[in-house]
Amino acid sequence: MKELVYLNGWIGSFAEAHISVNDRGYIFGDGIYEVIRAYNGKMFALQDHLERLKSSAAAVEIDLPEVEKDIGAICEELLTESGIKEAMVYIQLSRGTAPRNHTFDAGIKPNLLVTVRHVPEIPPSMYSEGIKVITHPDLRWQMCNVKSISLQANILAKHKAQKSGAVEAVFVMDDGTVTEAASSNVFIIKQGILKTYPNGNKILPGITRKYVIQIAESMGVEVREEPFSATELTAAEEVFCTNTIHEVAPVTRVDDIEIGDGKPGPLTRSLLAGYQALRPD
Repeated sequence: MKELVYLNGWIGSFAEAHISVNDRGYIFGDGIYEVIRAYNGKMFALQDHLERLKSSAAAVEIDLPEVEKDIGAICEELLTESGIKEAMVYIQLSRGTAPRNHTFDAGIKPNLLVTVRHVPEIPPSMYSEGIKVITHPDLRWQMCNVKSISLQANILAKHKAQKSGAVEAVFVMDDGTVTEAASSNVFIIKQGILKTYPNGNKILPGITRKYVIQIAESMGVEVREEPFSATELTAAEEVFCTNTIHEVAPVTRVDDIEIGDGKPGPLTRSLLAGYQALRPD
């Protein structure tokens, strides 16, 4: 098993891979990305991720590259060649390579990067005990629906969370509204109702978020995609975060406030089980 890089048709190791210092992704953070999880050598929700990649590309006017094989096929072949069964497949499109200039030519050729790596180790305690999160001011740009590689605000929020002994940072707007977290979507449960911030420019339309909502509805749970406050967050009976890698992570503490009885809640556990049942064999 070996971690591999695909870069504009070239395939090799991370140590061998090189890209120009004039790449706009390197200079400006001018690019988009996707992360796909593979289970037993099979990617989950590949088409959902590719559709979101196309949506992000259109939003920031990056043309999808013309390659002999489509991006999905490139991911499949690189995953197979790596031999890694439990993998994290990363796709990145930068606008391309050109001398540093804020403006760009319409015909600039994007750089396509795909990598396959082992899934980072997830401690079992995340699911058995839950995680701590902190609240953090939402200082990001107003196109959070675009999965941009420009993640400075997210990085700083995650760093603050780490220094606070937390796993995640939940973004809160000036009016007290919770949007999402630095690398995940946020859900609360109150009186049996599941709430999460609605899709739009304030959050990333998470793929795991989408499937968790479908699972909840199939279980007969009332789902409301509507804003909720930081006060509602800390008063919730259950809280959890979703993303591609950790799936459904129970939150048992927000800042210094214990959520519910301080243990992962029953609905959160059921939704995690329902999501894990979707994993490809």
